[in-house]
Amino acid sequence: MSQTCLTPSLRKFIASIGNLRQVALLVLIISTIAACQDADPALLLVDETRQASIYLPASTTNPIRLAVDDLQSDLVKITGKQLATSENFDSTASQVLVFNLADEAQRSEALQLYPDLDTLAGKWEAYVVRNISINGQPQLLIAGSDERATMFAIYHFVEDYLGVDPTYYWSGLEPAKCEQLAWEEVRITQDEPTFRFRGWFINDEDLLTEWKNGGGARNIDYRFYSQVVHPEVIRPVLETALRLRINLIIPASFVDIRNPPEERLVAEAAKRGLFVSMHHIEPLGVSAFGYQNYWKDQGEEPLFSFFSERDKIIQTWQEYARRWAKYPNVIWQTGLRGIADRPMWMADPGVPQSDADRGRIISEAIQVQSEIVDTLDQRETPLLSTTLWAEGAGLNQAGHLTFPDSMIIIFADNSPGWRWQADFYETQRNPANQYGVYYHHQLWGSGPHLVQAVPPAKTYQMFEEAVEHQASDYAIMNVSNVREFILGIEASAEMLYNMDSFEVDAFMQQWFTTHFGPQAESVQNLYQRFFDSYQVHERAKVPLLLDGQTRSYGNKVLSRLTMQLKQPEKYQELLAREAKPTVESTWASRHLSDMHPANGLPTDEVLLPLQQQIQSLEGMEGSLEQAENQLTGDSLQFFRTNLVAQHKILLGLNRWLEAVILARLAVDEGNRMAASTHLQRAIEFLKRVEEAKKIASEGEKWEHWYRGDKKMDIARMLARTEQVRQLMVEQTVGP
Repeated sequence: MSQTCLTPSLRKFIASIGNLRQVALLVLIISTIAACQDADPALLLVDETRQASIYLPASTTNPIRLAVDDLQSDLVKITGKQLATSENFDSTASQVLVFNLADEAQRSEALQLYPDLDTLAGKWEAYVVRNISINGQPQLLIAGSDERATMFAIYHFVEDYLGVDPTYYWSGLEPAKCEQLAWEEVRITQDEPTFRFRGWFINDEDLLTEWKNGGGARNIDYRFYSQVVHPEVIRPVLETALRLRINLIIPASFVDIRNPPEERLVAEAAKRGLFVSMHHIEPLGVSAFGYQNYWKDQGEEPLFSFFSERDKIIQTWQEYARRWAKYPNVIWQTGLRGIADRPMWMADPGVPQSDADRGRIISEAIQVQSEIVDTLDQRETPLLSTTLWAEGAGLNQAGHLTFPDSMIIIFADNSPGWRWQADFYETQRNPANQYGVYYHHQLWGSGPHLVQAVPPAKTYQMFEEAVEHQASDYAIMNVSNVREFILGIEASAEMLYNMDSFEVDAFMQQWFTTHFGPQAESVQNLYQRFFDSYQVHERAKVPLLLDGQTRSYGNKVLSRLTMQLKQPEKYQELLAREAKPTVESTWASRHLSDMHPANGLPTDEVLLPLQQQIQSLEGMEGSLEQAENQLTGDSLQFFRTNLVAQHKILLGLNRWLEAVILARLAVDEGNRMAASTHLQRAIEFLKRVEEAKKIASEGEKWEHWYRGDKKMDIARMLARTEQVRQLMVEQTVGP
């Protein structure tokens, strides 16, 4: 008798009945014919002696064929066998029939076999997967309304009926092995998704770029990146996105398409059938870095400014747009920003200083970019977008920006992913435009970066507001290095496709049951305690001690300590300067104040919520250890990587900041010996962070995962803290 396999469909049901989980499990294993069985099924893919084949019409596109390749890979993992593929339909044999109904010939053939598919005609990414009988022969029908729908239908079947975790590459959870795959009934029906475009922004990807060497050099004057993400890394990123039914990718923080290794990122995404777009600081694919590279090759170094170097900017836009336009499914990013993700007027002091003039210049640039696209993009209506980030949100809120009709206007959150900016609520929707949102699971400068922070319940609240406020045409999510944010991005992908039917509690029960089996309930409680540990700023209603915020605030304290010790007069001058507004500080306080709410608080007022957060995290330690003792195999390793290591990293960073603050307060009190002791403790806590990183680097696959830790840069934080402590010791002991 062959083994019994528990599919995700059954796990979902088990999860839905809560405390009856163990009883239901026994009943279902005994009574339900699901995947592996001895009885003659209505549909059989694989058993010890028989195998179905896969029918792919001759006109099947390459992205669909690649999705079928993933299905084949999954079947090999589960059964050790691969199905034959054929361009010949055989009604006398068991086949998996794959149809893209946007292809007229395939649609005609599919409707002859199953007329009910006509309901999918003309829809966006809707699909059906079900068993049918043709001349008494069981067949598995997979049909999508378009190319991506067909791909998503394959992946939906793989997850629900083969038991493959869509994030398996990152979670390490492999499907159960079975000798036989067979079902009495297969039935998946998916209507059009709630959000038309659902995307990932691979941003601040320091770990991905350095994890595997050999991706190619990046010609960029930016110390955080030296090479391009390796093809062996970007491919599983793209595969995971597709398995989660994501249809759009911004493949890197900056892509200079003139550099072949960087263009390869775009080519890999296009090959998989994804829409491709650009970072919001690189309209038509041109960042400040790309602009400088372009003109450097021509022996010039013009100012990066649409206002002062209009012709040169337009020439660069035209050249880069020409290169991007050869790829299908481009969503063009438009806008105008300066160097290093700052406003354009900071790159050119000659830009007019009124908001009205600035808005006029940005609007004019967007119009020029739109005209360039119209000359190069062969589609009847090219897809154009603009992202209202930072000053863009402020200028839009004040009514200083204008946009071409049909443009997708994208509102941004406050960067920790907690709430939308004011212009999201105040902008009157124009029926001629489409609207979407930019959401952060990650943002290095203010965190989270190495440690997840935004719980699915908060994300659901945010996307629900997007639907209610007519901004559901587009959603782009900043997911950074992907691996740290598996829970959040998996939940997000599900809700973006099906907001109406998505239930946070049901999803959480299902997800934890899938990943942690009998220990699901206790592990879920630990994740919730972790999310609840974050302290929220009373006024801003956003967290103030995420990993990036902790780093930024602590480095600021260390800088002041250094100046206070070495240059006390300059320290007083610094305090005086900070009391006066500057262009930079005014811009940041107006448009990005929510990123670092702790910066506006006195040091002693940060200490109390920090200690409360530390207390909550320390209170989890015993339960975390207990859970580790109860888990085994892949579930244990994923738990250690996804929660234990992150808990230790966050706790170590928080304790470091506490010690640094106490050192600062001790100096203010004239007790430098105590300050030195506190800094020594701070050093020990950062060493614990480095030890925690080793947990998530266990195993050959993940050995060099943190080699690219250049954004948080724990090693640099450690060296800096040691330098300040040494200075403190020298001044305490004297010559």
